Amino acid sequence: MKDRLYYQDAYTQQFSAEVMTRGTEGDGTPFVVLSQTAFYPTGGGQPSDQGLLGEVRVIDVEEVDGEIHHRLSEPLPEPLAQVEGRIDWERRFDHMQQHAGQHILSASFLEVADAETVAFHLGKERVTIDVRLDELTAEVWEAVEQRANQIVLENRPISARFVDDEELATLPLKKQPTVTENIRVVIIPEFDYNPCGGTHPA
Repeated sequence: MKDRLYYQDAYTQQFSAEVMTRGTEGDGTPFVVLSQTAFYPTGGGQPSDQGLLGEVRVIDVEEVDGEIHHRLSEPLPEPLAQVEGRIDWERRFDHMQQHAGQHILSASFLEVADAETVAFHLGKERVTIDVRLDELTAEVWEAVEQRANQIVLENRPISARFVDDEELATLPLKKQPTVTENIRVVIIPEFDYNPCGGTHPA
């Protein structure tokens, strides 16, 4: 995971990398695989980053068979062996804030109404969180909103790290991981401990 710079530091905006593989997706879209990347691929309800590799636009990023495919608006110039990458920071930071907001709301629903989150989708215009609840009353919603706002106003730190099985067993997880290796936990101290591969503000 050391080649995935978004896990080392979610605030990384620029980086250098070697071009390892060039290819074309089934729909004809050119892509490259790099020696390292700060571009977050689509996953866990969070859309991929976009940005530039040199002067070529990165229009989508996806993990395919363990490789990060950077889909491009046009092929990289052929002799180029090393590239400078720059992510669209405004888009990324928006996703980081929205994803952290989802964690806070989901943990608030669980604490206030014992309502677990079953799905989450982060989009450009709206974010949806599906919770297991028969009825969302005004009383429940106001209590959830109040609790979420309290956590935000306390400005608690948000950290994320990969954990081994031994440490995982000691954490009060809000849900069980969906993977069995490279388990990463996002932590808002004394409030939310959640397996998650997304990017979040500090």
